[in-house]
Amino acid sequence: MALHIETKQMEPDVTVMEFKGKITMGLESQRIEAQVDELLRQHKTKLVFDLTGVEYVDSTGMGVIVSCFSKTSRAGGALRVAGLNDRVRQLFKITRVDTVLSFYPTAQAAAENPW
Repeated sequence: MALHIETKQMEPDVTVMEFKGKITMGLESQRIEAQVDELLRQHKTKLVFDLTGVEYVDSTGMGVIVSCFSKTSRAGGALRVAGLNDRVRQLFKITRVDTVLSFYPTAQAAAENPW
């Protein structure tokens, strides 16, 4: 299944990127970084990656998420991750990425929590 990305705004100034499919090596991972770069150029620095619809993330996908986290932090913003299924959550735990990123049960919870 190809990766589908939809971007939404939540009040007052949070941008949610909803992903559906697999985050794996290839053009789709590059699209994620390009979209984050564009959001940062527009000074949209409070980002939530909603992974509710993601069934699998490979090592390249993990790297892209961490890279986006770093870019957002350097821009003075924050990146939060929401809606992980058990399989994807376990990958974040095994790779210890869970010690770097902030995780929330839903995009709504991530957006509402104080930044």
